[in-house]
Amino acid sequence: MDLQTALVVAGIVLLLLVVAYNQWQIRKSRRPRALQPEDDLPSMREPVVGEEIKPEVSARLHEPPRPETIQRKEPTLAVPPLDDDAQAAQAASPLVSGSADADELLAEEVADGVARSAPSGRTQAPQPTKGADAGAGDTTTHAPASPSAPAAAPRPEPVAEPIVADGQPKPAVIDPLIDCIVPLHLERKASGDRILPLTGRLRRAGTKQVHIEGLYEPANAWEPVTAGHQYEDLQVAVQLANRGGPLNALEFSEFVNAVEALAESLDASAELPDMSETVANARELDGFAAACDVQLGVNVVSDGAPWSAAYVQNVATQDGLVLSRDGTRFTRYQAGPDGIQRALFTLQFGDTNFLRDDLTVKAGSQITLLLDVPQASQAVKPLKTMCEYGDSLAQRMGARLVDDNHRPLTETSFVAIFQQLQTLYDKLEARGMPAGSPVALRLFSS
Repeated sequence: MDLQTALVVAGIVLLLLVVAYNQWQIRKSRRPRALQPEDDLPSMREPVVGEEIKPEVSARLHEPPRPETIQRKEPTLAVPPLDDDAQAAQAASPLVSGSADADELLAEEVADGVARSAPSGRTQAPQPTKGADAGAGDTTTHAPASPSAPAAAPRPEPVAEPIVADGQPKPAVIDPLIDCIVPLHLERKASGDRILPLTGRLRRAGTKQVHIEGLYEPANAWEPVTAGHQYEDLQVAVQLANRGGPLNALEFSEFVNAVEALAESLDASAELPDMSETVANARELDGFAAACDVQLGVNVVSDGAPWSAAYVQNVATQDGLVLSRDGTRFTRYQAGPDGIQRALFTLQFGDTNFLRDDLTVKAGSQITLLLDVPQASQAVKPLKTMCEYGDSLAQRMGARLVDDNHRPLTETSFVAIFQQLQTLYDKLEARGMPAGSPVALRLFSS
């Protein structure tokens, strides 16, 4: 009896150690890293899917690469020559100071600074510094100065509809580019009312999202399982990676067990993928995402006394920025080409929490504007918009727009940064997940 008890205790202790180790592993979040010169892309593995791959998916995965996507572009820090009109506009811009040679040299230094990894692991392209105190009694009653914009950015493009072969069902959320998909073949049609109560375990596997969709015949489309609809087939998918890291073996096992339980309850057959291949695919995808997970920042630094947090809150609120639920930052939202409002950039005031701190006592001299590059669509020109807003803040608040080394940011500097940023956009586009797209929003989320 004593030996049996000892074995039970040892088993429980071992199980707790395994669970604790797994929790430690999945909480090791992958931080966005600094924007760096272009590296060679790791080899892309095929997404883990069942034997039956939809024609539109096969076309996306196996179509020959376009010449412009396979040509490797090295980061170019040299600033392109400007024509007479551009030089005249540059001379009139409040962001430009000094000679052209000095500006070109500064642009190269700024771009080098952008390429360096910040201590936090995030890319701090010119990191803003706190702006000048406008006085406790001042409010943002001044008309915003016309911001100086960097070089022309691409025009907004309409949202591309997914390619669907004739007669094939339209896709919903699940995407083979970032999901491990398990088809479930039903012996007979099942209603959403029967399926939904069985999906309690199919919400997350560790830190990874799980989606379940049904093939709805009247619309010839996949859709999230809905009460009142009849489905001929189901597919369940777990996300291979997010900012919490890649899908690991324990999360995969948790997912597979939940899928098997659902298949048994529905008398369905499941096409389960190989665990080692799936985990390897997850690691490769996570490596690619880590190389593209970049934040860019600019700083508005005070030329005088520090600002109070109450004053900064007043300015941000009047400018239409929205305070986050945790109170640590303000967010500027903007409608994308599809008309949906999405976060464009954030404003932070040091470590201030605008919900908990005494805003009349808390003060600082630097406002930081941050752009989460993979989550903002290139079509809405997020960096240009953020820099224009930073320039507007600097002019209204008697401050300077600088990088993390407190060097002034000129229009020439922004041109060099745009060139670095374009390299990242090209890499995401070549992978089939352009910045701000639904698949990119899922991959670069927690």
